[in-house]
Amino acid sequence: MGNNSWMTNVLNFAFDFWNGQLADIWRLVAESPQEFKNGDIWRVIVGINNGLQGIAYGLLILFFAMSVFKSATNFRDFKRPEYALALFIKFVATKTAITYGMDIMTTIFSVVGGVVSQIGRTMASLSGNVAVPAEIDRAISHH
Repeated sequence: MGNNSWMTNVLNFAFDFWNGQLADIWRLVAESPQEFKNGDIWRVIVGINNGLQGIAYGLLILFFAMSVFKSATNFRDFKRPEYALALFIKFVATKTAITYGMDIMTTIFSVVGGVVSQIGRTMASLSGNVAVPAEIDRAISHH
C-alpha cells in the first residue's frame, strides 16, 4: 500500500495542476481588456487611440474635400441630390466610426467575453474538476 500511494499523490498533484491551469485560462479568456494587467495596457491603447483620432479627423476632412472637388469638375453628378446625399452619408458614417470605434470594439469584447464566461460556467458545471476516481484510488492502494 505504501508503494502505490505515491502514484495516487502524483496523479492528484497533476490533476490539481491541470485544474488550476484551466481556471487561469478561463479567467484570462473572460477578462475584459480594461482589467487585463490592472488596465495598464488598456490605458496605453486609449492614449494611442486618442492621438490617432485627431489624425483620422484630419484625413476625413481632406478626403471629403477631395471627393467634393473631384465631383465639382463634373457638375452633372454634383447637381443630383442623391450624389450629395451619398457623400454626406459616407462622411457621417466615417465620422461615427472614428468617434465611436473604441466603444464599438469594447462592446464586441464585452459580448464575446460574456459568451466565453457562460461557456466556461456551463462546461465547469458539466465536468467539474478533474480528480482521481475513488475506484482507481482503491485499486492502486490494494495492489
